[in-house]
Amino acid sequence: MGYNRPQSKRMARSAMRGVYPHPMLVALVYVALTTVLGNIVMSFVSNPFEAFYYYLLETNYSVADILSAIFTPQRVAVILAMELLLSLYYWVMGYGYSSYCLRLARREGPGYRNLLDGFWEIGRALSVNLLSALFVLLWSLVGVAVYVAAVVVAALLRFPILALVGGVFMAVWTIRIAYRYRLAVYFLLDNPGMGATEALGHSKQAMDGHTLELFFQDLSFLGWALLAPFTLGILLLWLAPYAGAADANFYHWVMYGSLPGGPEPSQPIW
Repeated sequence: MGYNRPQSKRMARSAMRGVYPHPMLVALVYVALTTVLGNIVMSFVSNPFEAFYYYLLETNYSVADILSAIFTPQRVAVILAMELLLSLYYWVMGYGYSSYCLRLARREGPGYRNLLDGFWEIGRALSVNLLSALFVLLWSLVGVAVYVAAVVVAALLRFPILALVGGVFMAVWTIRIAYRYRLAVYFLLDNPGMGATEALGHSKQAMDGHTLELFFQDLSFLGWALLAPFTLGILLLWLAPYAGAADANFYHWVMYGSLPGGPEPSQPIW
């Protein structure tokens, strides 16, 4: 039986009802520990790009003088180091939030403590995100190469439609590659003895033939996301666990052939 997206989303909403702490409160704590904390940390670090734009627009210094004064090796090194540390921190926290959403979808009574699950498995949390980002980057170069080749051929033949075809191919290829590894974190959460490379392999295999199903599910949340700014972002606190639980339902369906609570085989499919 195929993936029932409307039912999966109904079950995600149902899983959010009547639980304590409320998923919106957990999402609020998650945002506070990631976006808000990250902005606070970076506010203490002098951003050379912001300083450059300020002096360029508000003063009469030449561009060369501004660049030599602001983009010093020490200042660039500090901001790059902070950006790297924050990225690693976000990966670990994201692992914890995925853990929360998986347990929410399965009605296992998760709470704030699950946001820190990534710190108990920090090696796996970092390695799966690092390898996933690396694989996506490397495989995406194939799409870029095809696009560049299409642009060159289009210019030589004076047939611009080829450049458009190359651009469409690059976009579709990049999306497909990015979706390959979407389930890797869930495989790690369900299999404590599994390594990051193995989880990525399982995710790639599990997503084969199911990319469009997950893509259309993500697309179905776009309308809510567009409305979020009109609620000062409050809607995102509801949308984050909703979409996260739906993602976990999709993984459960790929893993067992049914949604959480439905009939499950004795052994996982993957």
